[in-house]
Amino acid sequence: MADHASDLRGLPRWHPDPLVRETLDRIRRCGWAVTAISDQCSCASTECTAPECSFAYTTGLRLHELPEMAVYGLDARTSGHVLNELGNVFHRYDWRQAVANSVPVQLESLEVPVIVIEMLDKCDLLITNEIYPDAPVLQAVWPDDLGTYPWEVGYSLRPEHQYVKGVHDANALQVDGPRVISAYEGMNRAQRRRAARNWRRG
Repeated sequence: MADHASDLRGLPRWHPDPLVRETLDRIRRCGWAVTAISDQCSCASTECTAPECSFAYTTGLRLHELPEMAVYGLDARTSGHVLNELGNVFHRYDWRQAVANSVPVQLESLEVPVIVIEMLDKCDLLITNEIYPDAPVLQAVWPDDLGTYPWEVGYSLRPEHQYVKGVHDANALQVDGPRVISAYEGMNRAQRRRAARNWRRG
């Protein structure tokens, strides 16, 4: 990450909860932190119970003038990659346009594009709520195997496979900006195909 020392001014210096302190340290080192909640407990405590639906969320994107982000239903490692990629993508692209126009975001960590929606129920995001209680949050929503999203007819997954904690605007139309946002640096799929055809001809 770039030098983010100036962004750290809004970060608390200390907190009584050790998990929050650890998150604050990660934000200082990396720019933001990702917390994943799944059946893979890192503390090995008997008091831990697995959630019905795994999820992950960011803390610290607010320092970069971005909303915090969450994703449900993916394993901890994939969730972390998805959220970190989205954080990097929205440093380059306007997240407001992506939400308003339901622009799919193609990431390297998933084979399917995600759509970001405004998240209304933020009660699961304990550490983020502790540090940034008023921060807006976006949820990355992924489609089923047929490419159908939860708000579309024919969506085949049960609610516990991916909780949807926000609202998708059914009237969202792609009017301005890109039709698909890509995390890839370089050529998009059409450009790669064109380059391959030209290379075979030449």
